Amino acid sequence: MVSNSASGSPGDIALRLVAPKVSATLGQPVVVETKGGGGGQIAAQDVMRAGPDGYTLMYSTSMIVTSKYLLKNVTVDVMRDFVPISLAARVTNLLAVHSSVPANSLKELVEYSRRNPAKVSFSSNGIGSSLHLQWIGFMVSTGADMFHVPYGSGNEAIRNNDFLTGRTSASFIPYSSIRPHLEAGKVKVLAVISDQRYKRLPDVPAVSEAFPDYKFSLGFWGFFGPARIPQPIVARLSGEIQKALKEPDVIAKLEGIDVEAMGNSPEAFARLLKTYEATVATLVKTAKLQPQ
Repeated sequence: MVSNSASGSPGDIALRLVAPKVSATLGQPVVVETKGGGGGQIAAQDVMRAGPDGYTLMYSTSMIVTSKYLLKNVTVDVMRDFVPISLAARVTNLLAVHSSVPANSLKELVEYSRRNPAKVSFSSNGIGSSLHLQWIGFMVSTGADMFHVPYGSGNEAIRNNDFLTGRTSASFIPYSSIRPHLEAGKVKVLAVISDQRYKRLPDVPAVSEAFPDYKFSLGFWGFFGPARIPQPIVARLSGEIQKALKEPDVIAKLEGIDVEAMGNSPEAFARLLKTYEATVATLVKTAKLQPQ
């Protein structure tokens, strides 16, 4: 399994929980190889070269769908060059700001950013990533004026540390990554990126409560095979992956890092991908974004 998910990221943890389960049921060794960079293109091209025999798969963030809209010289089209096998997981992110930001609610953050254009900085794990697009959608929907600081996909720890030390102002980040800092008063959580409240922080509003027009598209991780992989192989792999994601120990470990296991059928995953891409395409057009 060739992965473009950064080592140690929630998606990477999900993959490494699933891989040994699939290995055991298939009776085949499953090797995980991380190849980040290029908006997911490096990992994708590696899998495409391997051929459609089912022995080499791609594990990818949702950036593999979105990168063609925001990065130049993207040659891989996941809808054309790959077959969806199964969704893997999604993470619950919070919209948090550093304690130095003079805002205690989402509306106060938006108003402050409007009065101080580009003073509030937000980070993402790369141009074209799901985090980048979620922030773009937030600014389009709310009129906020914020400054984007992109980090490479392999720099998650640096990105989070820069936020927690105040080098960047705001972040979409899981609760598990900021809990001690939240309790110490170093960061403030203003909203949950969801249409419902988060069970661990029931007093924090969902972003839709303050801004119902914010149509966020949650990122994900998923399994893909090269185009032309035989359908019986796709079905078998999808079944084993879904089974692994339903194991109680996998679910419990992922919940501990705010990740929801979400295996599904190839058909359901294909529908999700089409919907996600259409949402992204609309957002890119509305925001008048150009590939960089």
